[in-house]
Amino acid sequence: MAKYTVNHTYRSRRDGVDFGPYEPGAVVELDPADAEWVNRDSPGCLTAGATVEIKVEPDAEIVGALNRMHKGGRKRAGG
Repeated sequence: MAKYTVNHTYRSRRDGVDFGPYEPGAVVELDPADAEWVNRDSPGCLTAGATVEIKVEPDAEIVGALNRMHKGGRKRAGG
């Protein structure tokens, strides 16, 4: 199975197998023969060698909330 980037919306059914619904920008894993069939059915739909970039920035409110939950060196057990 290889990863492909979807370039435009697409949905189809072949031999009882559904392909889609795919939205632009989505990354899908398909057998190369199936991907070739999708591109024959809808030229330019898939681009091989998909890469996904995920950019995560911490939310200041969440970081602050986590810091407030810290109890320091205090033990929870009374005694």
